[in-house]
Amino acid sequence: MPKRFIQKYQTRFHAQAIYSRAIRASGDFVFLQGQTGTTFEGGFVGKDDPFAQAEQACRNIEALMEAAGGTIKDVCKLTVFVTDAAYRPAVYAAINAAFVGVHHCSTGIVVRGLALPEMLVEIDALAVIER
Repeated sequence: MPKRFIQKYQTRFHAQAIYSRAIRASGDFVFLQGQTGTTFEGGFVGKDDPFAQAEQACRNIEALMEAAGGTIKDVCKLTVFVTDAAYRPAVYAAINAAFVGVHHCSTGIVVRGLALPEMLVEIDALAVIER
């Protein structure tokens, strides 16, 4: 059964994008660890730059999905953590650029801090690769 998007809607916040309130999917689940501005080699991208950190997190998600045998289009749900609500426009601009046409569900949370003080954003993803 292909993914079925339930109640797609256009966001009214920040950069405009189309999300889904729910997605019904059948296939293999892929649970991704929260991604930040940290590269797989251990470097860090975007000190004091929430857009650059979100962009790197999205690159990591894309690479992990490919390593799992899928694509970024298989992502169904993102949970986005930011350390300041003022970072949301920049973070969602990076996400929307990476997830064009995906229509995933998304939840945004403002937190007091993340694992390291330089981390301003962390993006957690859940995907389903169609069988």
